[in-house]
Amino acid sequence: MVKIRLARFGRTHHPIYRIVAMDSKSPREGHYLDILGTYDPKSGNVINLNKEAIDQWIKKGAQLSDRVKAILKQTNANVNANS
Repeated sequence: MVKIRLARFGRTHHPIYRIVAMDSKSPREGHYLDILGTYDPKSGNVINLNKEAIDQWIKKGAQLSDRVKAILKQTNANVNANS
């Protein structure tokens, strides 16, 4: 099953997360299928977000993690999340 979730990167004590599509059994920093956006939790800003790619992955059956759902709701992104 493919999930759209966060993958951590960045510096020590300053994490930045990529919003990625990856297999649900992969580790957090494991191999990802597609980079869909970037999120900085310190500032609370989504640096970039590819809404069209997120919609495509959802149509293919990918599920959103709870945190990614919250980020998309916070940014008022109109993606077709079924749940």
